[in-house]
Amino acid sequence: MSLNVAILEDEVVQSQLISTWLQTACYNCKEFHTGQTLLDELKSTSYDLILVDWELPDINGPEVMHAIRHELKMETPIIFITSRDSEEDIVKALNAGADDYLVKPIRQYEFLARVQANTKHNQVNNSTTQIEHAPYSFNSSNQQALLNDEIIELSSKEFELAFYIFSNDGELLDRKKILSAVWQQNADLNTRTVDTHMSIIRKKLSIGPDNGWRLKSIYGHGYRLESLSQK
Repeated sequence: MSLNVAILEDEVVQSQLISTWLQTACYNCKEFHTGQTLLDELKSTSYDLILVDWELPDINGPEVMHAIRHELKMETPIIFITSRDSEEDIVKALNAGADDYLVKPIRQYEFLARVQANTKHNQVNNSTTQIEHAPYSFNSSNQQALLNDEIIELSSKEFELAFYIFSNDGELLDRKKILSAVWQQNADLNTRTVDTHMSIIRKKLSIGPDNGWRLKSIYGHGYRLESLSQK
């Protein structure tokens, strides 16, 4: 079944380009050129993903996202698209309710990878026991992690965290989501626990360009595991 995507972008050429990419990848799309027209649509129609531009002719992107989250009470995944690349602006968008972000000019295959990551269920399916992301391999049945077919010694919690982030590669995972999935705790737990464990598994698994992956952190928000082969 095709997923439905709402595109909020006032530049018609850009909007049509994004729509073409999505349709080629078998998504259904509808374009909106003002924030209010999208908000009016969402009162009666649901979407599987919403793409939101920052600069709009009526209300800006962060205001649109705030309305979606707090007035319409919708948890639909939102990818924020902006020409601004400062971390301050990106964090502002994430705090306003975005699940992920892309900086213009966006690239087709990275864009589609982010769309796919944000439209899949972000919890590991209970039936999933084996993950293969070369040169890494993870087996949850015996909590065994391999790098180039060599066993990497991880604690139980380190393995759970590694298994979770590799199961959700390409998705921006905030600390609350990680705490809930791995520690079964809410945000009351000190989020430095997440940062400490992330640092440990980054080192133990040698996550970096030499092995084709990057574990990127967004200050004050969360992490994303990125495959460098998709860049």
